[in-house]
Amino acid sequence: MTLARAAIAACLLALAGPAMAADAAGAPRGIKSIGVLYDVDAPFGQRALSLSLIRREGDGFVYETYSRGLGLARLVIASDALESTRFVLDQDGMVRPLGYMCRSCDGRRDGLVEIAYDPAANLAVYSEKEELLEVALDTRAMDRKSWEIQTMLDIATGRPLGVEPTQIDGGTEFDDDGRPLGVEPTLEGGKLKLFSSERLGNETLDTRAGQLQTRKYRRQREGSENFQYLWYARELGWLPARWEIWRKDRRTVIIEAYEFAWGEDAALAMRADWLK
Repeated sequence: MTLARAAIAACLLALAGPAMAADAAGAPRGIKSIGVLYDVDAPFGQRALSLSLIRREGDGFVYETYSRGLGLARLVIASDALESTRFVLDQDGMVRPLGYMCRSCDGRRDGLVEIAYDPAANLAVYSEKEELLEVALDTRAMDRKSWEIQTMLDIATGRPLGVEPTQIDGGTEFDDDGRPLGVEPTLEGGKLKLFSSERLGNETLDTRAGQLQTRKYRRQREGSENFQYLWYARELGWLPARWEIWRKDRRTVIIEAYEFAWGEDAALAMRADWLK
């Protein structure tokens, strides 16, 4: 893929990520690599290309996203960005993050955020420039990339999204810390932020990537009026086939898949073609 083609396409986002491949009966067979290309419709020409890849690293995995601005977006996005998380899966198939890094994710060349996890001390150390913050790890508190992976795995295995609840107080569902069902404790900006996802049903999407069978969710941060709609597709290993970003009652960004390929080699080839 050339940049000229990408410019003609108006807006492309390339993403590859971890996915749970499922057999005919729907049982997960393990994490696989997949590459997905997306069209992006965003305001003010702020369009970007992004690619993620999952690969093995010893007994663990690396999930990373590389993104760049196109056209007018280069006036807004000062530098290419890389966001990644390293993780392992425990015996129950749950994500256990080892480390997170985000370089130039805020559009500044010198922007660097890192999170180091210390499970033994139940701490995460957040660093940005010369600022260091220690955050006590609450139940399944993770960075946002680790939660992206956990969401895919939860959908694939039929688990409820977010922190698993307990039944208390006459049937109202909360987790052990008093949070409502489905909360995702997310380490972001040196703080612990709570997101929740509500399943809205199943939909068949007709996309340039083909007809995709999806589950639609609404995701929102506690205390915020902004939210997202996400359509997770079975054919993409439960990666999003489409998502929309809403600012209060106004839709501001639409992202939709137009091509995908399974396998690490295919994802690498896709990235090489994209970078030409």
